[in-house]
Amino acid sequence: MEEEIIASLLTKNEAKVYLSLLKAGSAMAGEITEKTGVHRRNVYDSIERLVKKGLVSHVNIDNKKVFSPANPERFLELMEEERRNLEKKKEDFRKILPSLKLFREGKKKQDVRFFRGIGGLKTVYEDILRTKKECIGYGSGAKIEEILKSYFRNYIKRRVKEKIKTRLIYEESERGKDYTKNPRSQVKFLPDKYSSHSSLRIYSDKTAIILMSKEDPLAIIIKNSEIADGYRKYFEILWKAAWE
Repeated sequence: MEEEIIASLLTKNEAKVYLSLLKAGSAMAGEITEKTGVHRRNVYDSIERLVKKGLVSHVNIDNKKVFSPANPERFLELMEEERRNLEKKKEDFRKILPSLKLFREGKKKQDVRFFRGIGGLKTVYEDILRTKKECIGYGSGAKIEEILKSYFRNYIKRRVKEKIKTRLIYEESERGKDYTKNPRSQVKFLPDKYSSHSSLRIYSDKTAIILMSKEDPLAIIIKNSEIADGYRKYFEILWKAAWE
């Protein structure tokens, strides 16, 4: 039982060496090796660590080192020292905790996620609804409606209900379509020659790039305020150039 408790405070070899010395009163390294069965090199390593902890001392007798154990109460002193050190570490950690949290939050502010399939495209529109911020962007509404069908029409109804404003740029050939004339939306148009299978949506601190492919739709959501602001500036240029 003693060895188990001491071993919980020291390494297994250190515990064997200390208890061997405690029982013998004093001994040389060779005697400790013989009594404990611990390899001589490991005995010396253990003794060195025990000396540093103040649990073992030595004297030279006839040019030979004789080792003796410290009073077992030294363990209580060591535990008290450990407790004080732990309290100091806790106090130091509390001081840096706010900056660590800020670092974590900073990491959260930048995130890139990829979504495939129709479910991936729906994720973008659900995120727009969840964010409840104005959404701006461009891209073919016809292609989106073709892929998402009734979901896209339902999304528009929910967006209007949530009072989320949009400014969108569609292709000229889409002028007059139902999705281009709904409440809380400002719509402009660009010539069809600028048509693309990609679509862009910018909302809050997020930028969604959508590949509107019937075979393999793809959506990329980038959560980064600087990137979103950059795309907003680009959108404003297009918005000024687009037709009413």
